[in-house]
This record gives sequence, C-alpha cells and structure tokens, in this order.
Amino acid sequence: MKLNAQGTNQAPEEACDFGDEQKFWDRWGWMVAGVWIIFLVFPILDLLVEDYPLPTRIIGLSLVVLFAAIYLGAYAKYSWIVGQGGTDQRRAHVYFLMLCAIIVIGVPVTGLTVMGLFPFITSYAAFLLTKKWTITTYATVLVACFALPVYFGKFTDAIFLIGLNIVLMVVYVITVAAITRSTDAERIRADFLVVAEQERVARDVHDGIGHSLTALNLKAQLALRLMDEKQYLQARGELVQLSELAVDALDSVRTTVQGLNRQDLDIELAELQHACNDNNLEFTVAGTAEQIPLQHRSHVAWILREAVTNVLRHAHASTVVLHIEPGQVSIDDDGDGCQGNSPGHGIRGMQERARQFDASCTVGASRLGGTSVQVVFDAKEAR
Repeated sequence: MKLNAQGTNQAPEEACDFGDEQKFWDRWGWMVAGVWIIFLVFPILDLLVEDYPLPTRIIGLSLVVLFAAIYLGAYAKYSWIVGQGGTDQRRAHVYFLMLCAIIVIGVPVTGLTVMGLFPFITSYAAFLLTKKWTITTYATVLVACFALPVYFGKFTDAIFLIGLNIVLMVVYVITVAAITRSTDAERIRADFLVVAEQERVARDVHDGIGHSLTALNLKAQLALRLMDEKQYLQARGELVQLSELAVDALDSVRTTVQGLNRQDLDIELAELQHACNDNNLEFTVAGTAEQIPLQHRSHVAWILREAVTNVLRHAHASTVVLHIEPGQVSIDDDGDGCQGNSPGHGIRGMQERARQFDASCTVGASRLGGTSVQVVFDAKEAR
C-alpha cells in the first residue's frame, strides 16, 4: 500500500508546543494594557474638576491621550513577550522612555496628578521589560511616590495614590509570576510530548521495521541455502516473499515518517482520498475537519491514516466511510473484518495515540460488514 504523501503537499509546520497560548498573547495581549487604562480616570478627572487654567487642562489632557496611545501601541507590538522574561529590544525601551518623559513633563503642569500615571510605567516594566528594568522602575516610582507629595506639601492628599501604586506594583509582580509559571509549565509539557513522540517512533521502529528486517534476514538465508542445494524454484519463491517483506518494511518507514510530519487534518483527508482512489476504494467523508478541536487534529489524522492503511493492506474492502462529529470520529469498511485476530501493531498504535489526548479508540465489527474504528474524546471540548 502506498499513500502517496509527497513532501510538496505538506502543510507548513506551525509553531507548536504552547502555540495556542502564544497565539492568544499575540492577538489579545494588548488587553492586559487595556485593563489598566481605567486608571487614567484619576488624572482626567483631576484635570476636569480641579481649578486649572484652560491651557493647562488642554496640555494635560493632550499628554494623557498621547500617553495612552503610546502605552497601548507598545503593548500591541510586544504583548507576545508577556511571560517570556521581558525584551531588550531598543524600540520597547524607546516607548518606555517616552512614557517616562511625558510624566516628567506633566509634573510642572499638573503636579501630583501625574502620580495617576505611575501604575502604567510599573506595569509596562513588569510585563514587557527585563527584571533589571523592572527593579529600577519600581525603585524610582517608590521614591517618587513619597518625594513628590512632600515636595508639593500635599502628602495627606496623596496617601490614596501612594497606596494604590504600591498595591498595583505587588499585583503586577504576582500576575507576571503566574503567567511565567504557566508558560514554563506549557514548555515542560511540550518537551514531554516531544519525548513521548520519540518513544512512539522508537516503538514503531522496533516493532515494525525491526521485525521486518529480521524476517528479511531469515528469508535471505533460506534462499541462499536452497540455491546451494540447487532447489532454484523454491529459492525463487523465497525471494518473491523477501521482496514483499521489503515493500511492507518500506510502508512501515513511510508510516513512521508521516506520523512525525503530518499536521493538517484537511490535507490528511485529501491524501487518504487520493490513496483510496488509486486502489479503487470508495472513500466517503461525513463531516469536516473543523469539527475536531485544533489540538486533536494531528492525533486524529495519524489514527485515520493508520486505519485506512490497515484497510488497504488487509481488508479487501470496496467502501470506506468516515464520520466526523463533535466528540468522536469513526471509520467503517465493508471488508473481511478482524476475524477474531488479536490486536496487531497498527491497532495498538492507534489506541496508544488516542490515550495521548485522553481519548479512547475501539476496534470492532462494522455495520457495513467489515471493521469499525471509533475514536471518542471530550464532546464539550469539541464544541
């Protein structure tokens, strides 16, 4: 059997491991900054309510708007770094220094009102910059929180802002630690999955290819003995079987390699359709790949490929029907069936693969008269 999986048809391999979490931060990480924008209400209300000259209000509000724009823009660009230990990129530092410059400019214009901007630069440093920058920023803000009220002679009026800044700095540290811990856990999990996949390949090589090579060696030795005894007809028969074993071993190698590289379930379904057409086998699909959770599609693709491989090799079937539903996948054929045989390497491999994503894989009689392979996982997760 040959599945005709050409390298040119492979889908580009996505950054995996904790890719889903990374995509979340790439797309929605700026919301971490957006949440804290609410604290701009303090300097805005102060500028609107207090008795400031009109030019001061205009300049102050303009500075606040510019501050918010730079802050959100920086997060939109660097949200991917959240939980990754911060960045040393020059532009990130430029954005940060621009925010600090606006605060410095705002001190003679609005006085203690600029303290309402301190939580933004501390969050920026904690989430986006390295630990050295964070420590320096925290120390500077702590000094400023006490020095400015003393300088303007309004320490009592600034107690709330002092307490707010200190509390938020603690919250930022705890939040960053939690995100970093989660990211580290995902990285460890990704490493574990890589090791598990390596172990699976080792099992495939040992159980499949190792067995085939042993059989090839025995057949070759037998053919040589028969030739020495001038039993050429029997020797030719052994060589024919040796050739068939070599083809099976090559198929096993292809299956192992495809199990490492296949990522896209849609492409896998197209390859299976092509393979069945080449072997005059009717292949029908009810459902779409989108009904399978993204994190399960690679596993499901591997199981389907193995199931169809078994059909093409052993079942003598004319029809294969694949049903894809939220929470389960089943594949039925009208071939010879299991015929009471004990589970072979292919079935064990499918069941082991299913266990890797907390699913079950059962093999039994099909309503079409042949074999049915059913994979069941969490329907809630699928929705």
